[in-house]
Amino acid sequence: MKRNKEKRPGIRRRISLALLLFGAALVLMLWLFQIVFLESFYRSYRIRQVTATADSLATAASPEEMQEMADLLAVQGDVCVLLLDGELTPLVSAEGTRNCLIHRMGAQDLARWCEQARTAEKPVTRLFRVSAMFSPGQLPAEALPPGDGTGETPHPDTADASETRRGRRSFGDRFGDWENDSAMALIYARDLTLQDGTEAVLLLNTRISPVSSTVSALRAQMTLITLLVMVGVGLLAWGISGWVSRPIIETNEAARSLAKSRYERPAHADGYREIAELNTTLERAAEELGQVEHLQHELIANISHDLRTPLTMIGGYAEAMRDIPDENTPENMQIIIDETARLSTLVSELLDFSRMQAGGVAMHIGPFCLTDGTEEIVRRVGKLVEKDGYRVAFAPAERLWVEGDATRIGQVIYNLLGNALTYTGGDKTVTVQQTLREGRVRLEVRDTGKGIAPEELPLIWNRYYRTKETHRRAVIGSGLGLNIVRGILEQHGVPYGVESREGEGTTFWFELNRTEPPEQQDG
Repeated sequence: MKRNKEKRPGIRRRISLALLLFGAALVLMLWLFQIVFLESFYRSYRIRQVTATADSLATAASPEEMQEMADLLAVQGDVCVLLLDGELTPLVSAEGTRNCLIHRMGAQDLARWCEQARTAEKPVTRLFRVSAMFSPGQLPAEALPPGDGTGETPHPDTADASETRRGRRSFGDRFGDWENDSAMALIYARDLTLQDGTEAVLLLNTRISPVSSTVSALRAQMTLITLLVMVGVGLLAWGISGWVSRPIIETNEAARSLAKSRYERPAHADGYREIAELNTTLERAAEELGQVEHLQHELIANISHDLRTPLTMIGGYAEAMRDIPDENTPENMQIIIDETARLSTLVSELLDFSRMQAGGVAMHIGPFCLTDGTEEIVRRVGKLVEKDGYRVAFAPAERLWVEGDATRIGQVIYNLLGNALTYTGGDKTVTVQQTLREGRVRLEVRDTGKGIAPEELPLIWNRYYRTKETHRRAVIGSGLGLNIVRGILEQHGVPYGVESREGEGTTFWFELNRTEPPEQQDG
């Protein structure tokens, strides 16, 4: 497992690779659009331009207005315009490109184009290789027919005009050689109905210049751009990956000291917000781990003291009773029994504490009489401590029923009483009070001790925490009561808390949902 983790790429390598791949994708996109698909884009653009010109002309109200538009478009768009009526009489004519095909067609070719424009469902668009039709300075005797798949291909070096009219060659043969430097000619034919009802055919012709030389120049330029971009992206990837990964790497190195409850903030810990927040969290975690470790040691010391005292007394009295016959008295036997019970209680509460932290204590929620349960616990605890001068007072106004685990709530009350008896004042009095508030029964346990400092109040429920007061042996219980109380009440999901003023004592409280007695629920 360790070897597999070491083989995984680090964050710096991943960022660098991602940026390099992004740069390569950009360069590839540039090559595709600027080199590979340039001719296709240019040809599609010219076809759309001619179509837009035809649409503009078709909106003219009269041949005169169309003539004005045709003259303007011929100059601006390098387009030839020819509008023919049913008798092939020119209604509009504008020549905007050199060696215009539609103005040099014979009557037969014009008739063929007009016929195809009238029978086609959409405008007819055809491409021709100019060099395959005539060389510069020489025009064909007749222009080529439109795209039914055949047409004349006059060439001055191979045939005269009459031979050209007889020789037929497909359009695919004439403009299939796309790789040479020959210019392309585009003819567009469209059937129109003028506003006066005249049926006419609109012919447009434009020249599509070759882009092979442009592609060659762009290819050399793109090679240089590719080299510069990849070098730039490489440097940028190296810089950004270092800037992003350095705080993370430093934080990871510093986090290894958390096992020893130490954490030193790295030099670049505040490089960006997330890393600053992470380092703040790790610092807080280190402080809390250190505090927990300190409190664990303190707890072990306190528990050891609590365990040692009854064991010492049991051992001492047992040896005295063994070695001195007169010491074998009921009083000494009772002391051994009491210390044994205290030791058993301590061990039981340690086990409860451990189960609470692990969440392994099951709750059996149901209705029970909180008043009766509290009275029984107060009576039992009062008998245990009355010989030492302690007094527990509880005077409920009414018997109230609540929802909860009767056994666990009894444990809460017992532990709160033990805590109050341990820290109560010189009058050795603890008061238990039961009140009803907005559908909840509130139980308070109040002592008359020195109170708890305000800065310690939020901490007393924490694991292993003890107040700054010198450790005192618990009158009853183990001293772990508040931790157990917190776990039980949180599992019940009920409110609880503590109120204290220094010199006036402390009050612990919790609230349970009130319910009706079972006999009333059945009724």
